[in-house]
Amino acid sequence: MQIRKSTNIRRQQIVDIIRKIISTKGIEYVTLSEIAKRTGTTRGAIYRHFKSKRDILSLMISNIEETLMEAIDKAIIDKDPVRSLKNILLAQLILAKNRRKTSFAVMMGAMQFSDLVIRRMILRLIQKYLTKIENLLISAGKLGLINKNINCNMAAVAFMGLIQSTVTVWSYKNFNYVPQKIHADLWNIYKQGICV
Repeated sequence: MQIRKSTNIRRQQIVDIIRKIISTKGIEYVTLSEIAKRTGTTRGAIYRHFKSKRDILSLMISNIEETLMEAIDKAIIDKDPVRSLKNILLAQLILAKNRRKTSFAVMMGAMQFSDLVIRRMILRLIQKYLTKIENLLISAGKLGLINKNINCNMAAVAFMGLIQSTVTVWSYKNFNYVPQKIHADLWNIYKQGICV
């Protein structure tokens, strides 16, 4: 007889299993049957937690948001917003390496999912992220740390794009990289574009 786990423990176990499925097979293989098989339970037990693929993707996006925002908040340790951006860049590179493309795959797969609720969740996450980066850039501008002619909104988009494109390239190389070694080069490219 199987002992029933608490909802939070079971949901975290399911999140971890979904990440493994995505990183080994792809998002299209995330099904209730596959999750049940890997958790050693029935589809019905999984169905108690998730009624649809939307529920699964919602949980994954929420988990990505929580982890990403936590990493950003921890990286903002200086009163210097430019230094905080540098810290955020490194934190995100490390997060991408540790997550082994699952966050990227979830976001890309979910964006192709035609469900408007999921698409709005992703848009809110992206907007929340860009707002945090843009606010740091605005603070840096007020302190005279960046070029006064910089469009902070577009500079935030470029920051995000730098990270996303780097993670995309690395995903095709099985994440065989050391974030700290790449960080300095990426930061220098970005910093030359924004700083005085």
